[in-house]
Amino acid sequence: MAVVYLAASQGPRGFSKLVVVKELKEEFSQDAEFASMFVDEARLAARLAHPHIVQTYEVEEQLNHFFIVMEYLEGQPLSHTRSRLARLGGQLRDHQVRVLCEVLDALHYAHELTDYDGTRLSVVHRDVSPHNVIITYGGEAKLVDFGIAKAADSTSQTRTGVIKGKLAYMAPEQAFGKPLDRRADVFAVGVILWEAITGRRMWKGNAEGAIAHRLSIGDIPKISDFVADPPPMLKAICERALAPQAEQRYPSAAAMRQDLEGYIASLVQKPSARDLGGLLSAAFAEERGRIGALVEEQMRALRAESPEASSPQELPRINAAMQSLTPLGTTPSRSGPASVRLSASSTVHPAQSGGIPVRWLVLGGIALVVIGAAATTAIMQPWSQTPAAGGAPAPPSASPDASR
Repeated sequence: MAVVYLAASQGPRGFSKLVVVKELKEEFSQDAEFASMFVDEARLAARLAHPHIVQTYEVEEQLNHFFIVMEYLEGQPLSHTRSRLARLGGQLRDHQVRVLCEVLDALHYAHELTDYDGTRLSVVHRDVSPHNVIITYGGEAKLVDFGIAKAADSTSQTRTGVIKGKLAYMAPEQAFGKPLDRRADVFAVGVILWEAITGRRMWKGNAEGAIAHRLSIGDIPKISDFVADPPPMLKAICERALAPQAEQRYPSAAAMRQDLEGYIASLVQKPSARDLGGLLSAAFAEERGRIGALVEEQMRALRAESPEASSPQELPRINAAMQSLTPLGTTPSRSGPASVRLSASSTVHPAQSGGIPVRWLVLGGIALVVIGAAATTAIMQPWSQTPAAGGAPAPPSASPDASR
């Protein structure tokens, strides 16, 4: 439902700062439901201030166009990180455990968020997955994309039969449209932990209908079926987080984090952000260099333009060799690689906004894997792309997802 741009915030005396501008697609801006969802995301994002949640700088509406300006994260999604570093085995598992401690800290903060009068907002992220956890090149985790988060003050309402999120990371109550709370996010973290322990996707080989059926009967894959001797403490934590009944799970993200920190404390060689950042920087050095070169190229082009220009002006197109920046060496989404759009027009201009002190100059519409900020609202997008299995009950109907 949105396009994400990498942009430069320009200030006096040559000051510039890379930011991310998320814009509601034009075809959705006139739709009251999508506009409400985007405004809800913007309202919630503006309230979130936590070191492990992507920071929102500004929210704007101009001529029925909605924008959210966020921090630029230089790093990789956890999904890409673990596929690239899979050779590390147990070392990668423990790094992911530390990352999940930071994610749980961010979730607990969001879950505990209150309105200005102290009223609990009852935020539930609803889309916690490895795609929405960015690992910076410093080794720190950032939770992104609150686009389908539910809060008490949300103005948008989910239609009956529409399930928002990724089925592969959903708690049973979320998959079947039942009332849910923070424990649904705990379940999603449990799935990520399960995958960290086993080194595989939890629902690999299962079609959506099969996943829905197994969730409905509480048939959660067992770690011991895939790993002969998993760490007992880690296994117990994971099984509690994945309890089919919400009341049997951890009551909060903080409680799960406390147990995971206890596991880390028991390790002789403890994972650190510095070590993970070094591994990540080495593993993605080529991609990071290409992205840096692309950014520098576009910044030079922008500096060459008149800073007072207000009309759109075309920048040189990315040549064929640079197109590989979009998938970053990963398998493209089923809808194909994300497009790369370049423009020198100011997305937010003082003349239109009534005196905004900065000017956002768009560098390019670069995919999530490049800029580390979410571009879509996910509607039923599991990892598994296996065709539906015959005889398995289908999950509730869902709207198709825009490509990430």
